[in-house]
Amino acid sequence: MIETQNGSRTLPYHVLDRVPLRPMPTAAFIGYHPFPPVMNLYANYSSGVISAIKSHKLCGATPNDFLYLVEYHIGYTARGPLNFGRGYYLRNGMTFKDPILAATGEKSQLPLLGALFESETLVKLPPPDMNQNPRDMVDEVLRTEISREHGVTFRFSIEVGTRWLRRETFEWRKVTGTIGRRDPGGHKVRARYTLERLPLNPRAPSTTVAELSFNDVLSFTHLFTLELKGAGLTGELGDRWTLMVVTTALSLHLLRQLGKAEKVSGLGAAEKVDGT
Repeated sequence: MIETQNGSRTLPYHVLDRVPLRPMPTAAFIGYHPFPPVMNLYANYSSGVISAIKSHKLCGATPNDFLYLVEYHIGYTARGPLNFGRGYYLRNGMTFKDPILAATGEKSQLPLLGALFESETLVKLPPPDMNQNPRDMVDEVLRTEISREHGVTFRFSIEVGTRWLRRETFEWRKVTGTIGRRDPGGHKVRARYTLERLPLNPRAPSTTVAELSFNDVLSFTHLFTLELKGAGLTGELGDRWTLMVVTTALSLHLLRQLGKAEKVSGLGAAEKVDGT
């Protein structure tokens, strides 16, 4: 058992992968609209330039298919669950008045300076148990790691399934040689990541369950395309897993904005070799 800085406790990844299946009264999807197989993040110019700076639109296949408002939290005030951490709030609707469905941002509660040496990005989700209040968010982390084989990666663990739940580990990996290709919507790709479902047997291959394609970091219109694949497309991993994927896609977008997607901060030298 590992105790984090905020006093919460978690299991190491290699133990989490082996937590047995257990029945749990999982909540029905608490988002007002289901997530489609392909999602795009656009700048929110519909209400003017100021709105575009403060928010994005999470859409389906086209900009007209507006699903969720994504609000940028700059961290100058301790407003909302991220407090002073910079990040994003995924609103459960299309306006700033809608409640926060999920959040991702800097883990440190200190203004700006404490986030410079972090290797973990905070993700806040509704609890997996339907008997709990969905407003009582639970903390997950997206951990930046580095290995010889895949370079800088981004790993998280979460409960998967629709009834019998088991905590599994997933990893965003950058795909090389993708600059200039186009995503499913025809947008030119600057960076592409695949989300890999890590097997229980370390010798077995991983399986791809999502793909994330970014435009140029300075693009002010279309920002990224997220496409669910394989088991991520069938729904067998559960709606809360899909929410985690959407939220960690926003995490990677944030890390790219902050210039932290290509480096590992706050890790000792021993941790920088194969994630050990």
